[in-house]
Parts: sequence; structure tokens; C-alpha cells
Amino acid sequence: MATAEAPVQPPRARGGSVRLAWLVWGIGALCYCAALFHRASLGIAAPEALQRFHAGPAVLAVFSALQLGVYLALQIPAGLLADRLGPRKVVTGGMFALTAGSLVFALSTSVAGGIAGRMLIGFGDAFMFTNVLRLAAHWFPPHRYGKVAALTGLAGGLGQVVSTLPLGLALHGIGWMPTFIGAAGLTGLLAIVAALVIRDRPAQAAEDASGAPSERVLRGLRAVVAERGTKHAFWTHFVLMAQFVAITTLWGGPWLTSAQGHGESETGTLLLVSVLGFIAGSWFAGQYVSGIPRRRDGYTLGLSAAVVVVWALLVTWPGALPMPLLVVALLVVGIAGGGAMLAFDAARMSNAEHRSGTATGVVNMGGFTAAVLIQLLVGGVLELVAGMSPAVGYRWAFLPVLVLLVVGALSQWWLGRRLR
Repeated sequence: MATAEAPVQPPRARGGSVRLAWLVWGIGALCYCAALFHRASLGIAAPEALQRFHAGPAVLAVFSALQLGVYLALQIPAGLLADRLGPRKVVTGGMFALTAGSLVFALSTSVAGGIAGRMLIGFGDAFMFTNVLRLAAHWFPPHRYGKVAALTGLAGGLGQVVSTLPLGLALHGIGWMPTFIGAAGLTGLLAIVAALVIRDRPAQAAEDASGAPSERVLRGLRAVVAERGTKHAFWTHFVLMAQFVAITTLWGGPWLTSAQGHGESETGTLLLVSVLGFIAGSWFAGQYVSGIPRRRDGYTLGLSAAVVVVWALLVTWPGALPMPLLVVALLVVGIAGGGAMLAFDAARMSNAEHRSGTATGVVNMGGFTAAVLIQLLVGGVLELVAGMSPAVGYRWAFLPVLVLLVVGALSQWWLGRRLR
């Protein structure tokens, strides 16, 4: 086990070339970067989507909730497939699903077509993160897994950077169809690269694994869920990731424009602040926190308390937030989202390596269960309070978010005490 005094060294390959390890993981990370672009694109494209599909906030919430719902429903299957079929096949298939989803979303003008496109995107996205972390488990030694997992989160953050200002500029410059068709084309090319380059394991590790006994699916799943460390990681991800997803995938843009009074370009910049916070949080978590359980658990609990304070501020502050306070709030949201990567470090340390994909899928369900609930609850409350001013309406709409975060933070604290 790593100690606080141990110097941080570059991750070393596991049974293979260091360069090959980074290449294989790097292509997987690029695929995850593309998946995060597609996942977050609706948040920036929300104003154009409202016009294109002639829809209101509740329908837009259904778009996002169904996309995340498909993602959520497939997390355990994605983990099981990562352990059974291997990342190369699953990542490649997921990238082609993202390509198809982007094409459907680009060409559709009906609500049904838009929903179909977002569900395909959710399907492809569901298989990315778990399988990239499976590559990390195969290609790097266990004590470096947390660092590579955090770097994977950083790669996803870069995908979200592209989905903020650059996507907004493309939508305004060349229009809806060219933007999303171009995104589909690039995603399809990356799928082909993934099929050609990614290898599930180093050659020696593949030979060793070929003789390993297989485990029944339900037995492995029960063993993962029974681990107290898995449950603690689930609630950590529930709090830290869900609130970041709530801001960056759908409701951040409409809230900043209608309730906070910022223009579209300014809104893109403010969302970029949150995404940059996510990148910084992922980097810090991997560099200074991962692999050290006591430090990791204290840090993630502190982040959970911080986001509860931030969302309490969003619910109670009358009117628009002053710009300095708004920037700090969005930065905390992003840093906490980056810190959610530490949940996978905890899950990996609590479970056997051959169950790492399943453990990742179970923990990933935490944040996205909450995210789906948030998308639906915020949209439903906004419909109920449609007669109020946007500033007041969003304060009511964000109240269920605060309740979920408090429940998650308390569960995380309680399980953390039992672990100690």
C-alpha cells in the first residue's frame, strides 16, 4: 500500500512496453474524451435544441434523462463485458454507436428522432469509461491504477472543454447539421483507430490470464456489491459526479442564461470554468490523493461537504449571484466532479483485479443514478413553477438536487466511519 511519504513516480507498464501501455491506454482515453463531448453536447446546444425540436424544458429534460438512463442501465453490463469480452471489442462497438447517435441527432427535426439520437449516444457512452479503466487495470500495476484513473477523468474533461466554447462557436458559425455530422465523422475514424491499436492485455499477461478460472456473473457481482468499500465508493460518486453532470450536461446553460442573466458566449465561458475545475480536480486527485486510503476518504468527504454548501447557496441566494461568487461556485462544482475519479481508486483497492470492471460499473451507477433523478426532478419542478420568474423557479428546481446531495453525503460519511 502506498504511504503519504512515497514519491509519485510515472506509472510503469505491467508485463509490457511502457510506450505500448501508454499508447493503448491513450487511444482508449481519446475514445472516452469523444464520449464526454457527445454526452455534454446537449448542455451547450440546449437553446438551439429547444428551437429545432419545438420543445419545452420538460421535453429537453427527457432527452437528457433518457440518454443518461440508458447509460445508467448499461453500467453493470458494461463492467461485465469489460471483464468477459475485453475492452478492444467493447470500446470499438461503443464508438460506432456514438457515431450513429450523432448522425441521427444531426439529421432529426422531430422529438422522437432527437430522443433516438440521444439514446444511441447514451448506449455508446455507457461502455467507454469502464473499459478504459479496465485497460488501466491490465496495463499498469495496481498501485498506479488510481493515478491512471484520474488521468482518464482528465481526458474526459478535455472532451467537455471541446463541448463548451468550440461547440458553441461551431453551432453559431456553420450550423446544426454540419457540426454534428462532422462530430460523427471524427468519432467513426477514432472507432477504426481503436479497433486497430487497442489490445486488451500485454502479451505475457494475456498468456497468464488464459489459464485463469472463470467466475459466474452473479457470484462476481454479489461479491463486488457486498464489499463495504464498493458501497462507500458508490455514495462518493453519487455526490461528486451527479452535481457536476447536472450543471454541464443540461441545466447549467439554461440556468445561467435565464436565471442568472448571462449571454450565450458568457455562459459558455462560465461552463468552461467548471470543466477546467474538473480537469484540475482530476489531476490533483491522481497526483496527490490516489492510492492513500485515509487521505482519499478525507478529501472526498470534504469535497462532498463543499458541494452541499454550494448547492445550498444556489437554492437560498435571492436573485443573480455576484460574478466572483458564481465563478467560485462553478469551480467547486468542477473540482468536486474531478475528485469523483477517486471513487474508482477506492473500488479497485476493495475488489480483486478480475472484478475491476464490474466494480467500476457498480460505482459508476452512483453518480448517474443521481444524475438521472436530477434531470427529471429539475425539469418537472420548472414546469410546475413556470409562472414564477426564472430566478425563483430555478431556486425551487435546485432544491431536490440539494436534498439528494445531503442524503448522499451522509451515507458517504456513515460508511466511511464503518470502514475506519
